[in-house]
Amino acid sequence: MCLQPIDLDPAPGPVTRRVAQWIEAGRRAGKSVDCFDYIPSSAELLHAYLRVIPGKRYCEWGSGPGIGTGIAAMLGFQATGIEINPELTQRAVELFRQFDLSAETINASYHDVVVPTDVVFVYCWPGQAVSVRERFVAVMPPGTWLLMADGAERFSAFLRGYEDG
Repeated sequence: MCLQPIDLDPAPGPVTRRVAQWIEAGRRAGKSVDCFDYIPSSAELLHAYLRVIPGKRYCEWGSGPGIGTGIAAMLGFQATGIEINPELTQRAVELFRQFDLSAETINASYHDVVVPTDVVFVYCWPGQAVSVRERFVAVMPPGTWLLMADGAERFSAFLRGYEDG
């Protein structure tokens, strides 16, 4: 598999008031949906990573209520989320509208949909990391970044390389 681990030094620091309000609204929206498997990653840590990762197009696999997708949009990315739960998808769309964000969420599985992007973010279930990386390599072109939450507060970064090195 041609996936190179990359050491990224996130740019931590306080988020703007608007980003903080967005994160809080997204967390409330996520908690309001009866979805046993929705577990958010650290939005503040994602914000720190997105401030230093290169790219203009962002796609979140399993985007929940759109917290990460909205953060990416606020940072200037063309931002798309893919979420399998229709109620979480609807909440994301409502929040994007409420905050006047240019972002979208597709109600589907990221195993069925491919969005052209520079950066993929995913918080996968324990034991699913290998299959997520395999899916990423299978559908994303060389030069695409994978930012993977290995837990709410632990992220790993990878770059999709070329087959010959």
